[in-house]
Amino acid sequence: MQEPIVVLCKDRSMAWLICRLLRWRQVYSLSLPFDTPPETLLGLNPKGIIVSAPLDEPGAMDGLDSRVLDSGLPVLALGGMASALCIRGGGQVSPVIYSSTPIPLTLSEHPLFQGMDLGGSVLPVLAPMHPAEGMLPIAAAGEDTIGCMLAERPVYALQYPIERNDPDAAQILTNFAYEVCKCRADWNEDIMIEQAVRIIREGVPADGQVLCAISGGVDSAVCAKLASIALGDRLSCIFVDTGLFRQGEVQAVVDEAQESLGLSVSCVDARDTFLKTLADIDGAEAKENTASRLMRRTLTDHLRRHPELCGLVMGTNYSDVLYNDADADQLDLKVTILEPIRHLFKDEVRRLATALGLPETVANRQSFPSSGLALRIYGKVTEKRLNLLRAADSCFLDEIHEARLDKKLWQYFATLIQSPDAPGRYTICLRAIQASQGQGLAARLPFDLMERVTARILAEIPDISRVVYDLSPSQRYGMPE
Repeated sequence: MQEPIVVLCKDRSMAWLICRLLRWRQVYSLSLPFDTPPETLLGLNPKGIIVSAPLDEPGAMDGLDSRVLDSGLPVLALGGMASALCIRGGGQVSPVIYSSTPIPLTLSEHPLFQGMDLGGSVLPVLAPMHPAEGMLPIAAAGEDTIGCMLAERPVYALQYPIERNDPDAAQILTNFAYEVCKCRADWNEDIMIEQAVRIIREGVPADGQVLCAISGGVDSAVCAKLASIALGDRLSCIFVDTGLFRQGEVQAVVDEAQESLGLSVSCVDARDTFLKTLADIDGAEAKENTASRLMRRTLTDHLRRHPELCGLVMGTNYSDVLYNDADADQLDLKVTILEPIRHLFKDEVRRLATALGLPETVANRQSFPSSGLALRIYGKVTEKRLNLLRAADSCFLDEIHEARLDKKLWQYFATLIQSPDAPGRYTICLRAIQASQGQGLAARLPFDLMERVTARILAEIPDISRVVYDLSPSQRYGMPE
C-alpha cells in the first residue's frame, strides 16, 4: 500500500499544484478536505502532511483539527498556515506586506532547503514572523523571518510561495518528501497499473460480469484496457453515440477499441434522444447537465436490460474528484462502481496509456466535454448547426495537424455563433490555447494557416459567412485537466 504525503489546502488549485509537483517526482500524494478528521487521515498511513492557506486569509486554521498538527508526523505549513502555526506556538506575526522588488533570502543549512538557489527572489506577499521560544527561525527575507520550525518535532512553517514554474518551490516540496518524511521514489506506471487492476478485481465477485462505458477519451480507454487485463472475457464495453461527436469520431473510437485495444464494443445509437432533449436547451451549464443526465439514463437502461452485470467501470480521474465533477454516485442502479483511475491526474492517465501500449491517437487525444459539440454551439442545438460545426471543426483540425502544431497546443477547436449581420447564416470562431506560466493563452498561430483555414471554411460551407479567432485567455486552464 502506498504511503502518501497528505495535502490539506483551503485553495483547491493549490492542492492540485502541490500534489502534481510531488507526483512528478515519483512521490505519491493525496489531497483531502481541509476539515478531514485525524482518524481518516491517519488511516491512510501517511508519511507526512502539508497544510496550506492563502497568506492574507484571516482565520487560516479555521476548520483544521489541531490533532492533525500534533499527530507526530512531519508537517509543512505554507502561506497563511505558517503564520497560524507561529501564533499557535506563542509567537506573533506582523501585518501582511505586499512587495514587488527582489528580496534576498537567507536559508538555514537544513535538509528542507537542500539544493536550492540562494539568490534573490520576489515574494509578492509576506507577513514577518516573530517566533516564540521553542520555535527556531530557518528562513528570512531581508530582515524579516518567513520560516521557522519546532525545536522538538519536524513541524515547519514557511511562507515561501509554491508556484507552478518555480524550481525552488518544487525543491522545497521534494526535500520535505525525501529528506524529512523519508518517502520512497515509488510512484510510477507499474505501481499505477498494479493498483488499478487490484481495485477492479477486488471490487466484484470472481465470476462477476462488468460493463465499461467508453466515451472516446483517454480516461475511458485506459479504464477499458485496465479492466480487460483484470477481468478478461468477463468485461463488456458500451459506446453511446450521442450525435455530438466530431466528424468521423464515432467510427474511429469503435475501431480503435476493437483493433488497438482488443475489446468487443456494443454501440448504442442515442442520437435522436440527445438531439430532441437538447433542442430547447440554451446555456453551457444547462447543456452539460442535460448531457450528463441523458448519459446516466442510457447506462442505467442498459444495466437494467442486463441483470448479469454487477459492476460498472467509470473513467473518473483525480481532477474530477477535486472539482466534484464526477457522476458515478448518481446512477440509478445498485451496481458496484469501479473507478480505477480515480486518484490519477490527466497527465498520469496519458502516461499510463502509453505504458499500456495504447496508440498515440488515444493517449494524446484532446479533452472533449461530456456535452460534446453541443457546448461549442452558442444557442440552441440543431442537427444543421451540428453538421456545420463538424465540417468547420474538421477543416481547422486538418490544418493544425498538417502544420504539425497539434502537440504544441493544449486545445484547438471551432465554435459556432449565429451571425448578427447575416440572418440564417453563421460565424465560426476558432480557438487554440497554449499553456503559459500557469495560464491558458490564445496561441499565436501562423497567419498563413489562419488564411488557409478561413478560405477552406468559407469555400466548403456556404452557410458560414464569417470566420474569427478568439484571443481571450482560457478561464478553465487553472483547473486540473
